[in-house]
Amino acid sequence: MSIIQAHNVEKSFQGKVILSDISLAIDAGDKIGLIGRNGSGKTTLLNLLTGTLEADQGAIHRAQTLLIAMLGQRPTEDFERGFKILEKPEFVRTKQRLSHIQEKMEQETGESLELLVSEYSELQHLLETKGAYDYEARLSKNLSGLGLSEQQMNQPYDTLSGGEQMRVALGRLLLEPSDLLFLDEPTNHLDHDGLLWLSGYLASRRSGLIVISHDRWFLDQVCDRIFELENRKLYTYRGNYSASRQQKQEREELLHQTLGRLEERIKREEQVTQTMLSHRKMKSYHSREKVVKKLKNEMKGLEEKKNPERRMSFSFLPENSKQDKNRALVEASELSLSYDRPLFSDVSFTLCASDKIALLGPNGCGKTSLLRILMGEVEPDEGTIRLYGDPSIAFMGQIVEFQDDELTVYEHLASSYHETETAIRKRLARFGFRDESMIKKLRSLSGGERHRLHLCTLLEEKPDILILDEPTNHLDIDSRQLLEEALTDFYGAVVAVSHDRYFVDAVSDSVLGFVEEAIIPFDDYESWYAQHSEKPTAEEITKIHPPNAVPVIGAAELRRQRAQQRERISRVKNDIEKLEQERTVFESKDSREHEASDYERYAEVTETLDNLYLEYFELELEEE
Repeated sequence: MSIIQAHNVEKSFQGKVILSDISLAIDAGDKIGLIGRNGSGKTTLLNLLTGTLEADQGAIHRAQTLLIAMLGQRPTEDFERGFKILEKPEFVRTKQRLSHIQEKMEQETGESLELLVSEYSELQHLLETKGAYDYEARLSKNLSGLGLSEQQMNQPYDTLSGGEQMRVALGRLLLEPSDLLFLDEPTNHLDHDGLLWLSGYLASRRSGLIVISHDRWFLDQVCDRIFELENRKLYTYRGNYSASRQQKQEREELLHQTLGRLEERIKREEQVTQTMLSHRKMKSYHSREKVVKKLKNEMKGLEEKKNPERRMSFSFLPENSKQDKNRALVEASELSLSYDRPLFSDVSFTLCASDKIALLGPNGCGKTSLLRILMGEVEPDEGTIRLYGDPSIAFMGQIVEFQDDELTVYEHLASSYHETETAIRKRLARFGFRDESMIKKLRSLSGGERHRLHLCTLLEEKPDILILDEPTNHLDIDSRQLLEEALTDFYGAVVAVSHDRYFVDAVSDSVLGFVEEAIIPFDDYESWYAQHSEKPTAEEITKIHPPNAVPVIGAAELRRQRAQQRERISRVKNDIEKLEQERTVFESKDSREHEASDYERYAEVTETLDNLYLEYFELELEEE
């Protein structure tokens, strides 16, 4: 059964058509991935479906009782001061009202008391219905899954980074009741563990989902339908992202064959038309002319369905490409670094001229710090970095800054790329900057545009080593694929930090992965993640950290700790069951049967249960 239907929807901004003739149907429980190039209208389509925007033409029908929850790319909630991250202001205020009513009940009698008791009962029922009593425990579990530490959950909201605030907003939204969940780039601020947790959560969630994402692995794990925006049109595919690519290829091959046959037919009809004209058979000539015109209109319509040519192309050809590709460029020996805590220790590796290495690890483990050590921007606490042959290094970080944001795109490239105007325009066009986009001010560029322009200038340096920190974060899927192809062909060395599993698999020959405070070489992403995600045994800890580096927990001690953990979980569960029974007995009685002391006991039970729920979920997390 469809919960949303759209028929022939169109939307324009400032005279430019963004979406044209969009028709779709979304059924209850659909898990839809919405993809398309940056600027293709994905967020616009989401806003049309939610009713935030009105269509210029066409109609959108939503089920009458449809409940929609949406999260954009930036946190929009105004987090109320005075409340903790794990608190929901609505629930806190209701509980405060309950306390106030409880105090008044001790002073009232008769009808006034009955009214207070009735309100008290209604508010309690409301809190139970909305899941208030275990809300903090459930939110804590969500935020932990999304990568926030207990310390971050207990610090003021405005001290969190933008990415951490986004994770708080996402964790809260996932607890809100909804029939259809809209998420716009929810994976941007998640590391490997957060991606795995979120993909599992969304895949198991019963309600419908529409998610905008450029993370192809994530789309494969979560989605059973793919909507793709191209040339202002919407194309729908069954299955996950990988299945949709196969279907798209088949569609494009069929379209290509159809266009070929139509082109041949038009040629034949034009020849016949010309023959009719030469024989002065004007009636037949005009009839054939109409046929040719109809065929050409049909062909024009099919041409508009063709996948537009890729906007961006890269060129990596270092001047020293004929040198030995196996020569050593960088040698790291026994590197260690700490800030407020140890990040990594005793790290040694060699980077050769054609190595393609992915640096993997959770957020905050020290990946970017290691990159800065390689570039000579940070001194390690211990260890040495040795460079061979003075290799040139080019770097692209997560944030791109330009020296003069008042320059236009064209002026910026012209200042460093000393070629003719034609050559500069041609180069910018290869990176997706055409026509009016060439005269845009740098300050008005989006994150993706800034990264593309930076790459455009960066690659003119023809570096020996290319260091990339989350290079795909602001690139759409087509641009990611182009970058992957270019890096595969790049003769020089590449060191890339990325959470994009597709990108890592496509580009890297090997992996340096963080496991605890060690950085260990692996053959691929899967090998690293298998070791990173498991809780190491005593034997594995010994292998990763020698006994003289950190204390090793013995097998007997490990078994004893696990037994204690299971015993604590069992005790807490028993306590919860007993108190829930006591609360049920209280709630099953008529309010006139209660005395003031009963309400005091009820409040005490409720508070104790809140604490026990939280303890139980924390123990469950530790057990996992």
